[in-house]
Amino acid sequence: MTGKRDWLRRSEARRQVREYVAERDGARCHYCRTEFGEDLAGATLDHYVPYRLWPMSKPRNLVLACGPCNNAKADALPLTLAWLLLRTVDQSLYAPAA
Repeated sequence: MTGKRDWLRRSEARRQVREYVAERDGARCHYCRTEFGEDLAGATLDHYVPYRLWPMSKPRNLVLACGPCNNAKADALPLTLAWLLLRTVDQSLYAPAA
């Protein structure tokens, strides 16, 4: 298997990234705030901005998530990010013509 995300598939690299993200953000699920143990059992790496929208597997786009939250989010934008993006849209473009 080749591609940009190959480094993330290697277990040692994945473990190091999980530890870095846990140190940066805290050892808990980004979405439901469930705490992970010191060994980060049950922690998965989730692309905060879906990979299909922003193809980057660097730690700046990764958060820790429990399996159920990661599966529930899937390829969706997180609600807070979607809300921020919608706030930047010029609503007058969508106003009905008078």
